[in-house]
Amino acid sequence: MLCIHGKASMWRGASPMSGRHRRRGAHDQKIPAQRRAAIDLVDSRTQIMHRVTGDELLAGRRSGDYQALCGIRVLGASLTEPGRGQCRECAR
Repeated sequence: MLCIHGKASMWRGASPMSGRHRRRGAHDQKIPAQRRAAIDLVDSRTQIMHRVTGDELLAGRRSGDYQALCGIRVLGASLTEPGRGQCRECAR
């Protein structure tokens, strides 16, 4: 029996690539989406916690008015304020 290189094969009756060489199902799982880096900030008007990016914190630091991930404008409350709940859109 000759192999590709013209040398006699040392495997008798079996090809050099016999057996399981591929794990099935390893690539069937979806990778979860990465969450954007943001911090939680409570809106002083509604007492709802929203997520705000670092870039938006820098942009609105003088006025205290920030754009949340869900798209609404947030007026920052005291950082010790726990809030009444979390915005569903920002939590995604």
